[in-house]
Amino acid sequence: MKFLVALLGFAVFASALVVVDLAQRDRDLTRSLSEQRQAIQKLNVTYAELQLEEGALAAQGRVDQIAQTRLDMHMPRPDQITMVFR
Repeated sequence: MKFLVALLGFAVFASALVVVDLAQRDRDLTRSLSEQRQAIQKLNVTYAELQLEEGALAAQGRVDQIAQTRLDMHMPRPDQITMVFR
């Protein structure tokens, strides 16, 4: 009888240790998930900012200005245009 009580007591103690370990793992995973979600949010904000910057840099007026000032490009004269048909 004492053996059975001791065995049940050990089983209760062991299961309590397992519960504590699983609770700690759950906290660790929850913290990790929260950190990953914050990182995703930061990346989404950075991506949105980069999209805005790309839109500003690719604006047609800016491209035309750079082509004319830095690259010395200009619109061709009508006699310089050749139409090609299939």
